Amino acid sequence: MRATGLSHISWPASTRLSTSEPPQPHGPRLAGLLRVVHPFPSVLNAAASIAVALIAGAAPGVALRLGLAMLCLQFAIGSANDYVDAPSDAVAKPGKPIPAGLLQRRAARAVSVLMASAGLVVAAGVGPAAFGVGLCGLGLGLVYDLRLKGTPFSWAAFALGVGLLPLYAWLGARGSVPAGLAGVVALAIVAGSVLAIANAYSDLEADGLSGTESVATFLGPTATLMMDACLLATVEALVLATTVAAAPGPVLAVEAAGCCLTWLGVGLAVARRSKAGALMWEMHALGILVLGAGWLAALSSAGLLDG
Repeated sequence: MRATGLSHISWPASTRLSTSEPPQPHGPRLAGLLRVVHPFPSVLNAAASIAVALIAGAAPGVALRLGLAMLCLQFAIGSANDYVDAPSDAVAKPGKPIPAGLLQRRAARAVSVLMASAGLVVAAGVGPAAFGVGLCGLGLGLVYDLRLKGTPFSWAAFALGVGLLPLYAWLGARGSVPAGLAGVVALAIVAGSVLAIANAYSDLEADGLSGTESVATFLGPTATLMMDACLLATVEALVLATTVAAAPGPVLAVEAAGCCLTWLGVGLAVARRSKAGALMWEMHALGILVLGAGWLAALSSAGLLDG
């Protein structure tokens, strides 16, 4: 199959590569490669894909391939993000791989193209449905990186990308989706909005330094945190209520653990002046993964995702 994705993108003029960049030593280059792909969110998305696929009834091999494809696609989006953000990162985040001199910008672009191609090839090997949704997710990620990031509307692509994840994994596992999955996707989009707002809040100071706009710079810190908390409470209330109604039991303990992690993130945000404040969205992401896996397992065991 012919690989598609990043290879035909017209990169913005402000981010085109300089041919005069000096080579980096192998040790720093490896460190830069490991960091430029944004390993924490990428691995978390891959783990979520595997969990959803297994809950949907996929064989372990299929679930692992879906996770690998998602990992590669997230690597592509993450490295494209750092490539595009290099000029602003030089001002606000000089410790990131490219401004720190650990990686050349051309290398970040090459990683993005390679990982996008690999992810789509692996997804195509699972089936056309996984390939199609994976391609849509890649497209949303690149729209975020290349067009919407730096605007108050960047959260929309972020949220829609999170909403696509359960659809991608379920379709890849079964080849079809039940009607009940529509509610899961809708709530995942709301959860994605929570993550996008938390991410913007964590970057508020750096975005202010670089002049980058986001939902947080648009709303201000207090309103941003209040919106994040309200949306988070809504998601968790719906998850817990439907779990109690559909399949109460030990899974509630798993969901409670996920809730605790997300509110730990809110607590860290309140203490934003400490370095721990930067962990807000990471706690949100981990907690929502635990919460969502418990919820899907409960809905599936109650037969609400059959068909």
